[in-house]
Amino acid sequence: MSKKASELTDAEEKRAKQIFQTSNVVDCLTYGPRMAQRDYLTTMRDAGVATHFSVMDHADNLIQALEHIADWHEMVLENDAIIARTPQDFTTAKELNRPCMIMGSQNPKPFEESLSNVRILHELGLRIVQLAYNSPNYIGTGGSEPDSGVTEYGKEVIKEMNRVGILIDVSHCGDKTVMDAIKYSEKPIAITHANPRDLVDRTRNKTKEQMLALAESGGVFGLTAWSNISMVEEGVRPHLEDFLDMMEYVINLIGIDHVGFGLDLTPHWDWAPDDYYNEFRRLYPNLSVDRVEDRTVEGLHHVSEIHNISRGLVARGYSDDDISKVLGGNFINLFDKVWSNN
Repeated sequence: MSKKASELTDAEEKRAKQIFQTSNVVDCLTYGPRMAQRDYLTTMRDAGVATHFSVMDHADNLIQALEHIADWHEMVLENDAIIARTPQDFTTAKELNRPCMIMGSQNPKPFEESLSNVRILHELGLRIVQLAYNSPNYIGTGGSEPDSGVTEYGKEVIKEMNRVGILIDVSHCGDKTVMDAIKYSEKPIAITHANPRDLVDRTRNKTKEQMLALAESGGVFGLTAWSNISMVEEGVRPHLEDFLDMMEYVINLIGIDHVGFGLDLTPHWDWAPDDYYNEFRRLYPNLSVDRVEDRTVEGLHHVSEIHNISRGLVARGYSDDDISKVLGGNFINLFDKVWSNN
């Protein structure tokens, strides 16, 4: 049986803290188009974490997306933050003690039917885009809908994303769309926030075949703390050790160099829980839990708890270098491969 994070010695606690503080830590998904806490970027910095934010709503067209992006640029100024456009930005932000955030979207709808919009949004700072959310679109299929894979236009979008330097994400995509994206992308892609389907049988989670193909192509798999798809015991809120068990399963399957995390934190619901009850549960009953407080893994509910991943991996005997890779190094290496438009 693995040693638990709660069983660390004082020396191990010190080591876990040191690894966390010296690593470039990247949480590769937080939902944030409507931030109730406009100083959350500062909270994130104080926690020692850089974050990929979904900066627009899932149904945004181009104009609506531009409005959300403009508001995020204002929040960046308010918090003296850095928008990550290159891998070096993470190190720069850490050295200057400034917040660092990645702009992303969980739906490509703002691309509309013009490849030029891909370039325009990249120029504004967008660096990660998911090919589909929970339903089909003109690029591919999301969720559990019948999946015909990546469309002909979708192949052109993938090519243009590769060209300008936007990372392709397939976390919410259907099974065929996932495999098609890996096949058609000339650059490695990401699954920023999902879990292994073998351990938690949800269509939102990913199969062994998909994870192996992702790693073989050079991609990175980010585990998520969203309770409904982390629930190893049905109806029971998962805890930190459940999450770490899943992480170890993925590490053993695809290798330490291809694993990270995107916890899918939703900080706006800490302040507006009615958003959850009146909106999310109505739209996505198959991804919901009964109580908003239980929506994430216990021990990973807030950005200030992300250091628990370092503690847990120390407890399980991982080296400093390997822990640093999982904390953010692997995703930053992926950004280095993809964000360059050479």
